[in-house]
Amino acid sequence: MGRPDLPSGTVTFLFTDVEGSTRLLHEVGEAAYADALSEHRRILRDAIARHGGIEVDTEGDAIFAAFTTALGALVAARDAQAGLEPTAVRVRMGLHTGTPLRTDEGYVGLDVHRAARIAAAGHGGQVLISATTAALLNSGIDDHPLTDLGEHRLKDLTAAERLYQLGAEKYPPLKSLSPSNLPEPVGPLIGRSAELLEIGELLRDSAARLVTLVGPGGIGKTRLALEAAAAAASRFPNGRWWVPLASVRDPALVSGLIGQALGLAEEAGPAAISQHLRDRRVLLIVDNAEHLLPALAELVAELLPTGGGSSALVTSREPLYLEAERLVRVPVLSETDAERLLVTRAAALGVAVPPSDALTTLVRRLDRLPLALQLAAARLPILSVEQVLERLSQRLDLFAGARDADPRQRTLRATMEWSHELLSEPERTLFRRMSVFASGCTLEAAEAVCDAKIDLLQALVERSLIERHNEADSAPRFAMLESISQFAVERLAESGEESETRLGHAAWVRDLAERVDERLRAGEPEERWVALLNPELDNLRAAIDFGFGGGDAQLVRAIAAALPTFWVMHGRSAEGRAWLERALQLDPTEDETRRRLLGGLAILAYLQGDYAASTTAADAAADLATRLGPAVGRYAGLRDRARAALMRDDFVAAEPLFEEALAAAREDDNGIGMSSCRLSLANIANRTGRHARAEALLGENLPFVRSRGQARCEATSLVALAETFTYLDRPAAAVEHALAAAEVAPQAADPLLLIENLRWYAVAAARLGEAERTARILGACEQAEAEMDAALEPHEQAVREDLVSALRRALTDAGLQAERTSGRSLGLAAATDLMRAPIVARESA
Repeated sequence: MGRPDLPSGTVTFLFTDVEGSTRLLHEVGEAAYADALSEHRRILRDAIARHGGIEVDTEGDAIFAAFTTALGALVAARDAQAGLEPTAVRVRMGLHTGTPLRTDEGYVGLDVHRAARIAAAGHGGQVLISATTAALLNSGIDDHPLTDLGEHRLKDLTAAERLYQLGAEKYPPLKSLSPSNLPEPVGPLIGRSAELLEIGELLRDSAARLVTLVGPGGIGKTRLALEAAAAAASRFPNGRWWVPLASVRDPALVSGLIGQALGLAEEAGPAAISQHLRDRRVLLIVDNAEHLLPALAELVAELLPTGGGSSALVTSREPLYLEAERLVRVPVLSETDAERLLVTRAAALGVAVPPSDALTTLVRRLDRLPLALQLAAARLPILSVEQVLERLSQRLDLFAGARDADPRQRTLRATMEWSHELLSEPERTLFRRMSVFASGCTLEAAEAVCDAKIDLLQALVERSLIERHNEADSAPRFAMLESISQFAVERLAESGEESETRLGHAAWVRDLAERVDERLRAGEPEERWVALLNPELDNLRAAIDFGFGGGDAQLVRAIAAALPTFWVMHGRSAEGRAWLERALQLDPTEDETRRRLLGGLAILAYLQGDYAASTTAADAAADLATRLGPAVGRYAGLRDRARAALMRDDFVAAEPLFEEALAAAREDDNGIGMSSCRLSLANIANRTGRHARAEALLGENLPFVRSRGQARCEATSLVALAETFTYLDRPAAAVEHALAAAEVAPQAADPLLLIENLRWYAVAAARLGEAERTARILGACEQAEAEMDAALEPHEQAVREDLVSALRRALTDAGLQAERTSGRSLGLAAATDLMRAPIVARESA
């Protein structure tokens, strides 16, 4: 006989079961127990019937009912529990909604089993609700909200189930395969695959009883911990218990909160908790520990038993400093993941953010910090990405999160203030002073400018306010994320120390630049000394801006005069020239510093193709060198005069001057000076058609610079030989030397030199019949020249035109254009790799 009374389609099931029935039977006796069960069934059936439910089945002390609505089932469960409260019977209940198959005898399907398993996981008086049912109920009923209990693995069900509870009452942990109270994250985790792998491996290691995720505020430690804990269900069958501490101010309360999360009595102390953990495999997730240290660290050490199967996963802005601790430093997101996060959060707000240069710039300026990205996304319903970029100077207050967000993370300022409040006064002093470094610094620089003590700097690193970056072949650097730096700058301005600290920073930059320039002028290898300035570009800019802003002419002139070689080797002719011109205008004093400023201007203007300005500056430098006399030094004076003549294409005057300068450099044992003079003489020889002389000069120079360890001079000599062999119509030899230069050039760290090498390789390779490859390399050269404002000299332009004409004879116009276009996207490194493919020599017509 069928059951036409049973609802079909979408049905919400209610399962009930008496908790501790055997214990109750022993306590009250058979007669009283029978009466209690009868009364319990009456209360349940009355509540089910009143709210439209149909009793499907009864077995022992369990009842199975079906409802057409989720709300009806929930209200029935609420009323039934209220009716049972005065009785001795405690009933656990479970609700789940699905679309089961209705049969003649009832229902069949996985939804029935799921509802039964959900009920079985609960405790007397507790109503558990599946995520499917919860989605139909929104927030609950009346004063009975739905409480998220996290994901749980239930018997015979393969996937974890997110469960909710009716009301906010406290019950012991659910009786699931791996119970948890993990809160449900908002949205998917973006990126973090490497960190999740590392944390997962540590949690599987029985020796790693304490894993601490460390990073600055807003880096995403909490979200990462949630994801890692969710993935660790099989490792911790006795539960994963979330203990949030952001709102806790008294460390003495933490033990009780942990005990409560574990389902222990409120009065359970550390010893009882430790014993509980020793006998089980439990993961404690302790979130936001930093403000409760060191007391919290002592408690964790006491709670985690040696040899037990339980572990703790802690998030903190600083380590706990326990012997068992394994640290995972949480970095900022990759650029790709940072863009994905911002775009995803904006999409959740109904805003589509297409890929753009502005988007990439924004995520970089926001330090790829998850909190900053999420807060910025919250402004995109009103502002465009470009408008957000324009307002980044206000980021600490501009970006505000949701009303229900943790108060510490509603704005970037709140996050920074939380960390700042935890610092001691000496730590706060160093924190604000370190903000003067625009691109980080070495320990020695921090000591010189900020009077940094190692212990204080280490404390700021460990508290995630300063990051340590390990640099290859150089000392570690210490830097702030831009968002943190902006907060620190404000603290510095408030302190009254800003002017003094910035003056100290500028003086340190000047001393460093002058020390490097002194060694360069003495003829030591350029790449070795310029490397000291490579990481300091932003500090150089900040110092010279400070000098301009304060009208400190001597500071500006000293720094600007020391940097021409730096600008040349970085391919930044335009920026370097602008600094030199401003420095020259700032003070007209005709001294040695002005001569060096003029000499540097002559070189940078020449590289830009501004030959009139270059010649004017070179003549002025030579004239000043003559008037300053012996104070300049014989080599420097002769070199300035020779350079001025060369820039006027006066080879007759330039050649003997360079010969004299070479002799003077020998007297001073100036290695770079000797090499530079030989290279200039070889250039003159090539320009005047004496290529054999150029080959001889370069052949003499090459072993000399190698013996001195001068990589840049060696690469320059090899490039010059490639040029010379091209003029001698020996393209195979030219290619050979260009390839040799390509191996040395990376050590020279000079992109203009790489471009020049590619130019001469292209000419030689084209003569050997490599048209397609040559056209691609030509495109790469053209793109790099445009990006670096690097002009061809007139004779080089003539060679370039000859090359293009030859390629037009070998390729169709469309083919040539396609290869050049392809080459423009290569970059110098890829173009150099393209050189290395073998050439099958076939002389071109």
